[in-house]
Amino acid sequence: MSILAAVPALAAPAYLVGAQPGSRVNVRSAPSTSSYSPHYGLVGDRVQVINSTTGNDGYYWYYVEFPSGARGWIRGDFVQVQQPRRF
Repeated sequence: MSILAAVPALAAPAYLVGAQPGSRVNVRSAPSTSSYSPHYGLVGDRVQVINSTTGNDGYYWYYVEFPSGARGWIRGDFVQVQQPRRF
């Protein structure tokens, strides 16, 4: 079974957060701090959240896509999902 079996129809806009502006945020191949990190994003980068899960390590993870098309998992404390506007 694919880990992305239940991909939502609409992605949620978000951006990367951290203590230092412009610092690197690991983008991992699986939702775990021990998984391979083929990419990184920078604090402030905009992403689209495609999926989310709680990893075996106990952290909440988001599967995101960057404007470049790169995709991967980022630990939840480094992602700020934008709330929809209420009218």
